Amino acid sequence: MTSKNEFYKKEAMILGIDEIEKRVWMEEKLFLMKQVGILLIKNDAIKFGDYILASGKRSPYYIDLRLTISSPITLDWIANSLTRIVINEIGKNKVDKILGVPTAGVPFATVVSQKLGIPMIYYRQARKEHGVRKKIEGILERNDRVLIVDDLITTGESVIEAAEVVRDQGGIVNELVVLLDREQGGKERLRAARIEPHVLFNISDAMEWLHQVGLISDKVYETVKNYIEEENRAIQGTAS
Repeated sequence: MTSKNEFYKKEAMILGIDEIEKRVWMEEKLFLMKQVGILLIKNDAIKFGDYILASGKRSPYYIDLRLTISSPITLDWIANSLTRIVINEIGKNKVDKILGVPTAGVPFATVVSQKLGIPMIYYRQARKEHGVRKKIEGILERNDRVLIVDDLITTGESVIEAAEVVRDQGGIVNELVVLLDREQGGKERLRAARIEPHVLFNISDAMEWLHQVGLISDKVYETVKNYIEEENRAIQGTAS
């Protein structure tokens, strides 16, 4: 039987607890994006110029998250952000193993694994030709629910490749956690491969905030903004 106090408590609430928690988490994600964004600038992990990405595409900016392993504070902020995504958007009890995608994703996966107390494995892009010739290092049991951790999303191809190897060995892969999305069609490819991406921030949101607070110039911001918009138009054109 519902007590009068419980009844009045429900009557007094305009929004449900779940909705309030969701809004608080969105505010936390925004705060984490700002703090991580500042640290990436301080550690020269965001560069502006003319770059060729691993995908072969040209880009007016480059994000090298490998540099952050040399800054314990930055690495901890990033790993904490990824850990908070797991807790708020996936649920710790829904993950049996954490997999790091080489090379940039492995340090983040290692720290997230330690923070959550969840065993880690990692994926070898080239199978070793000695010993037992494994492509997955660590212990992977059949039907283990494997959460993939990586640094960022560009095309999503390396994550999809890792997921296929895990699935071939009996694991279950449905979720990915990354710091940022470059907004170049990777999210759509991942979802087509039955992998749901959980992202701290989109690159356009980070660049807009960095510009607003004066950490990047008007000229650089306009160049990057136009590039992102052109990429989005190209993706929409391909989809249609």
